[in-house]
Amino acid sequence: MPKIRILFTEVTPVGHRVTLTRDRWKEIVRYKHPALAKRVHEVRACLRDPEVIRESAKDSDVHLYYRTVERGFVCVVVGGPIPDRRFVITAYFTKELKKGTDLWTR
Repeated sequence: MPKIRILFTEVTPVGHRVTLTRDRWKEIVRYKHPALAKRVHEVRACLRDPEVIRESAKDSDVHLYYRTVERGFVCVVVGGPIPDRRFVITAYFTKELKKGTDLWTR
């Protein structure tokens, strides 16, 4: 079994530990959202110091973290039911926040 390589782990303002693996990051920037290439620092900052954390309207175990950047917002989508073992599902740039219940605001 290949070793899981962790790019970083951040503790969010709501006390969740969120991990991003190198393999997940490669998949995000290679296939889904190449505009984020070389912007991992913005993803990490979004988890550490977001402006808004929302619960997904579709799945209560999925939280969306938003932070303002020059293009609008960076959104980091986080999943997992266990607060100290959550993980990045994806991340992307967006102009507006998705619908959902606010869990935390700055």
